[in-house]
Amino acid sequence: MAILAAPLAGLSPIYLFFSIICHQDPSRSWFIAGEALPVCIRCASIYLGFLASLAAGLAPSSRWLKASMLILIAEFVVAWLLVDSPIARSLSGLLLGATAAPFVSQGIVELLGRGKLRESV
Repeated sequence: MAILAAPLAGLSPIYLFFSIICHQDPSRSWFIAGEALPVCIRCASIYLGFLASLAAGLAPSSRWLKASMLILIAEFVVAWLLVDSPIARSLSGLLLGATAAPFVSQGIVELLGRGKLRESV
């Protein structure tokens, strides 16, 4: 919510916070109301994929997480060397966020001592 609220309400502390973890290059960001989001397309997609995965209740899969990390790394290298595509950044970010969220969720559940979620392969 903070990512969407920042450009709408001019919340510069949110931009400052996200500047620690994201380059915030406007040419690589989505815009709302004429203002760039406080994170780039790839980061916004990771957060969106993470949220969607939590809402869908996906089970952790180490195979999918490893594959999504390789896809994101490959997309990053291709973007750096050949062609930088907003669609590729979005898709690789969505996939990584969606496959990482179940592990974070499982970690929180285990930390709170409420058992273990199952892992699917």
